Amino acid sequence: MAENNKRKRFIINVLYWLLIASLVYVGFKYFIPLIWPFFLAFIFAWILRPLIRLLTAKCHIKYKLSVAICLIVFFALLGGIFVGLSARIIALATDAISAVPSLYVSTIKPELGDLADQIEDLAKRLSPDLYSLLSTAFPNFISSIGTAVTDISMKAISAITGWVTKVPRRLLNTLICVIATVFMTASFPRLTAFLMRQLPRRRQLFVRETADSLKSVILEYGKSYGIIMGVTFAEIFVGLLFIGQKNALLIAIVIAVFDIFPIVGAGMILLPWAVITMFTGELAKGVGLLALYIIVVVVRQIIEPKIVGRHVGLHPLVTLMAMFVGTKLFGGIGLFGLPIACAIIKSLNDGGVIHIIKKEQPPEPPEPEQENAE
Repeated sequence: MAENNKRKRFIINVLYWLLIASLVYVGFKYFIPLIWPFFLAFIFAWILRPLIRLLTAKCHIKYKLSVAICLIVFFALLGGIFVGLSARIIALATDAISAVPSLYVSTIKPELGDLADQIEDLAKRLSPDLYSLLSTAFPNFISSIGTAVTDISMKAISAITGWVTKVPRRLLNTLICVIATVFMTASFPRLTAFLMRQLPRRRQLFVRETADSLKSVILEYGKSYGIIMGVTFAEIFVGLLFIGQKNALLIAIVIAVFDIFPIVGAGMILLPWAVITMFTGELAKGVGLLALYIIVVVVRQIIEPKIVGRHVGLHPLVTLMAMFVGTKLFGGIGLFGLPIACAIIKSLNDGGVIHIIKKEQPPEPPEPEQENAE
């Protein structure tokens, strides 16, 4: 009877947490995108809350003035960084894509033509039939490559143009997010108190503990990725100095920052750079850039689970699995989000708020040896 009750409790717990996980997945997959300006505004207000309290308590500034100062500084920095990076990325991408067709005509096509002539000469000596086949196939092949390069360039430029045409809608969403952040930040204590009143008392402790765990995990996450960024910067800086690249310091900083973002990554800069460099005749430099990219990727794949896991309290294997599964389910957001969720669950479990993971039991004391009766 007791065994059946344990099984029932186990099944109920599994179904309960599967339901919670399904609701979270559906929420982040379908509901959050519908209200993302307001969701992002709440996150911004939550991030600015400690700074506002610091200004109010330590600097003796009125609450509303502290809110205004923090919001102005925050959005000025965020907007400046975003606009500067976006403009620079679009300009570089447009110039690079526009240069691809001319680079193909001036460099790649002649190289392919020379390679085709050499293969045809070899085939002519080996077999006249093979020579006849290749002499017809190679021009068509080279022509199709040229057409493909032109089509890809046009599609890429169209994609960039399409992204730019969506700027007005994005600006409207950004404006809504800014306004919502102002309202939420100004009334954050009342807003959170209202939301907490809607929960049962036994759930309020869970929410508070989750919020505290989230703050701690995000702080540790920031430290871990700061270390990863520093390692990536050092690798790229030393590699660029080794191959004799000018402005190595500035380039290393930019690539290290880009490498943090999962969608962009160091490959978006190093790989095209390496390919273009090799086709323009600087073979050694291009190979060096390609080797540098491989080193950066391999080192990051090795150190990222270890560093992130150590800082957020997860085993490196769990961190690696969470990153992989999160990326498959939610894309770039899941790369960061699922490990954070796992770290919060572990923190709550260690604090006794939830009981999902069984803790390690202390070893039982050895039984006293009984003396043999003589």
